[in-house]
Amino acid sequence: MSVTLVVAEKPSVGREIAKVLGLPGRGSGSISGPGYVVTWAVGHLIGIAEPGDQDAAWAGRWHMRMLPMIPARFRLAVLPESARQYEIVRGLMLREDVTAIINATDAGREGELIFRRIAMLAGCDKPVRRLWASDMTEQGLKKALAGTEPAERKRNLGLAAFARAEADWLVGMNYSRLFTLKDGSLITVGRVQTPVLKLLVDRRREIEHFTPRDYWTVEATLAHGGESFAATWHAPPDYKETRIDRRDAAEAVVEGCAGREGTVLAVESAARQQKPPLPFDLTTLQREANARLGLSAKDTLAVAQALYERRKLITYPRTDSRHLTRELFAEILEPLRAVYAHFPAEAQAAAEAVKAGGRRFECVNDAKVTDHHAIIPTAARAKREALSADEWNIYEMICRRFCAAFMAPAKFAASTVWVEVAGQRFKATGKVFKDLGWLTAEPWRAAADNPLPRLRKGQAVAARALEAKAHQTKPPAHFTDATLLGAMETAGKLVEDGELREAMKERGLGTPATRAQIIETLVGRKYVARDGKKLVATDAGRHAVELVEGHLPQMVSPELTGEWEKRLADIEQGRDTYPAFMQDIREAVRQGVDAVRDAPLVPHAQLFGTGLDQDGFPLDAAPGPPRSAAPARAASFAPSAAGAVPSGVSGAPRPAAAAPAAMDRDGLPLEEAARPADGPAEPLGPCPLCGRDVVERAGAFECVARATGECEFAIPRRLFGGEVRAALVRDLLAKGRTFRRTRFVSRAGKPFNANLRLTGGRVELDFND
Repeated sequence: MSVTLVVAEKPSVGREIAKVLGLPGRGSGSISGPGYVVTWAVGHLIGIAEPGDQDAAWAGRWHMRMLPMIPARFRLAVLPESARQYEIVRGLMLREDVTAIINATDAGREGELIFRRIAMLAGCDKPVRRLWASDMTEQGLKKALAGTEPAERKRNLGLAAFARAEADWLVGMNYSRLFTLKDGSLITVGRVQTPVLKLLVDRRREIEHFTPRDYWTVEATLAHGGESFAATWHAPPDYKETRIDRRDAAEAVVEGCAGREGTVLAVESAARQQKPPLPFDLTTLQREANARLGLSAKDTLAVAQALYERRKLITYPRTDSRHLTRELFAEILEPLRAVYAHFPAEAQAAAEAVKAGGRRFECVNDAKVTDHHAIIPTAARAKREALSADEWNIYEMICRRFCAAFMAPAKFAASTVWVEVAGQRFKATGKVFKDLGWLTAEPWRAAADNPLPRLRKGQAVAARALEAKAHQTKPPAHFTDATLLGAMETAGKLVEDGELREAMKERGLGTPATRAQIIETLVGRKYVARDGKKLVATDAGRHAVELVEGHLPQMVSPELTGEWEKRLADIEQGRDTYPAFMQDIREAVRQGVDAVRDAPLVPHAQLFGTGLDQDGFPLDAAPGPPRSAAPARAASFAPSAAGAVPSGVSGAPRPAAAAPAAMDRDGLPLEEAARPADGPAEPLGPCPLCGRDVVERAGAFECVARATGECEFAIPRRLFGGEVRAALVRDLLAKGRTFRRTRFVSRAGKPFNANLRLTGGRVELDFND
């Protein structure tokens, strides 16, 4: 009897599919039944192998002569923590009675990459069909299972996924090593991470360099026929500016107008509408949740994923679309019935608008739906008592926004009145809502009414009270999760090239599914610190950006992502090829490494006091920004004429290489042979980069995740010509610095005493008591 194998991306999804297929029981790695076996990945089971596994010449101590590291064909490796599940999936794929496979991973590049890597490494060449599920309800999964399509139709999506992953590996591995060796301290570089960090560093600079300026406005209370209203003075000749630079000038306006009568110069009144908002995609949901609930982007994604997978109350959340298809719209009353149980007025208003027909809803547009449609509620009815507070709050936001998208526009009268008093002009504006429409679904958005009395041109008004109000200009606000997500989403606006700007319009920096993790990565690496809701670039983050920007300015610009996104989109559409893109990336990385390798070092920034030279010793303090050599420019990614060949795996699978060993006194990795075999060790404190335990090894004090390549944190035993002991490491990890001076020896052989300070995963000298 032939069997069809279904491969899901996560165990929870696999179990739901098994339930729909009527398969009994719960398996630890798979679920079997008549005609089907369901198994799953756990996210990524396989990654690109570490450099040492790509080529033996790239193993051990890092050297400039290793660079650039450009594999002819990328070798894949099973992730150590996923090895057991990989063997289960591989065994099922190769089982003789399995004659067909359904790829049920998440839609989009990453889901395609997860499955294709498994099939490739397993050597599976059986026919595959693609499942594309929008929600996890029984009805949604049955529909998706009935509508699978040949995997070949997603071949170009798979090629784009391989291209993205391999190009990111080339950039990350080569440039992180390049700048770490150049600087003498750990510097991580990423195609998306570094431009995002640049946004935060630039904002910090703007705030620090901001000089507040005092200004005044004149606010008046005017009256007519017993009714009073507020108005603000406007400056001639165009009457657009309200600011006055001097107090005496503002007070002169007050003195000249106080107690005087004025005349209405003009009255403008117009009926206006505020159209309904589109449903959420992941980024707008994360921004709204951060602004209204204080949830981080990462937490919002986790809650939304739980509502999708476990609760089955919302559709697929990792989407970048805010629109719905006509096919889905035909069934839209089903989720509205589920919403009605908790939001009857809003759901009824939306349902009546849908049933009435004759109206075009902006949110229904097939052309604007990407891999998945917008996030909306499913037809499953929620039980509020079964949800956590965060789950309910996110679900409520999604339901209310879903209803709002189909409700009537908000209608209001907008009025503007111009009044002249003693030769000075004042402007009053007001908004009076006639019909709140969709704003009843999100009442917190309704603007406060400021009704004006019925006035006409030429009527007299009295200036009852005037006040010169003092103000001060404010610097731009630090980014929050909400505003940084917005900046990442609209980063294409920073790109000058119109074609690249258009390519970034749909994605920006990162994707909805990865933006939260990018923020958390920057925080985990101590490049960014959280201060309440604020995200602030640290000194280490600023230094990393200045160093990279000084040598390879394209690596801190969103324009690079724009170039990539255009090429990747072209690969998906068959207008470009995987080999052509990768050839251009290889050449760009080769040129970038060659340009930076022999260039003069960009010194540490001197904006935060005494810095360190490339060997970790104090520099003489010098004011001003860091100097740099002429920046290098890597090759642009121009299309070439190579044919389309899928990414391959050379050789048998091998485990991922261990991360480089501990750092020597110059901040460079020691030979692997210097490390003892790993064994039980007492934790000294949490790793500042990833939060896991730091333990004592033969050559260094290092994070336990260093052995698997998941973290790079280490403190060598010999540093700055002195010995680092476990007690000092405990202080560094617990308090960020040592409080007992230690004896070190300068490069000139002169002994000196200093404390140590931990900054962004880097140990520095501290001469403060």
